[in-house]
Amino acid sequence: MLISRRSLLIALAVMAMALLSPLEEMAHALASAHMVQHLLLILVAAPLLSKAIRFTLPKWVSPPLAWLLHTATIWFWHAAGPYNAAVVNPLLHGLEHLSFLGTAVVFWRVAGIGRQPEGIGVLLVFALALQSVFLALLLTFADTPWYWVYSATTRAYGLDPLADQQLAGVIMWVPAGLVYTGIGLKLLLTWIRQHDPTPELSSSPTL
Repeated sequence: MLISRRSLLIALAVMAMALLSPLEEMAHALASAHMVQHLLLILVAAPLLSKAIRFTLPKWVSPPLAWLLHTATIWFWHAAGPYNAAVVNPLLHGLEHLSFLGTAVVFWRVAGIGRQPEGIGVLLVFALALQSVFLALLLTFADTPWYWVYSATTRAYGLDPLADQQLAGVIMWVPAGLVYTGIGLKLLLTWIRQHDPTPELSSSPTL
């Protein structure tokens, strides 16, 4: 197993920013801060870890299975019951973050980060972006707050619970959507170059 030290150090720094900085305290008071935590782990730390640690997954871990597992994890922890429980229970909160990070690392690995990308993996990156946008739209345009755990905490930051949830949805919708798209396009271009049938131009001078 090979390790890229630079990518690993950056990934650890991002994880520390998400979990050990004042952002962690804010995440117990604001859904929007909690969303930033999630996205730092899923969209920054996880791809960096996938690139940093060159590991081999079992053959049965296919791209569709990795996509399904990661998508199910995202939707499960954003459902009202598990989400509220995770905010009030430190052990569940840790499990939430670990499951986000772990399934994301596996997904980005099979999608092509840290290895040669495949067409199905690239396609599933865009599918992951679409499901993320759909969940973000549900959060953004909800008529009532989903998470009672923030009912008494958002006022200190000048937000009511619904506005805070809508901000969380917008964060998941726009910045996260751009990152998903950027990663997907980069993997797509890499995959196209791998399958480009155009022969390299000769280096000899023309007459």
